[in-house]
Amino acid sequence: MSEPRKCVSCNVEMQFAGEASFRTGGTSGSWNFLFGKWAELGEDTLPLRIYVCPKCGKIELYANEQTRQSLLHDSVVDRL
Repeated sequence: MSEPRKCVSCNVEMQFAGEASFRTGGTSGSWNFLFGKWAELGEDTLPLRIYVCPKCGKIELYANEQTRQSLLHDSVVDRL
């Protein structure tokens, strides 16, 4: 469920535009050309909620619960 968000620039309620998955990790460029699918090892997707201001067009991305838990868990593991 989308939560109401206010644009920090316009103070107008932003519109929920859905969720999108962003690719993280892996490699790109010539590594992808040389190694093909092997270059994508370690790649993951990060689902984020997208909000758009109808007045100025500002876009904000927010982590859903699954993404928050994953990011928080990863940051704790990295500190160990």
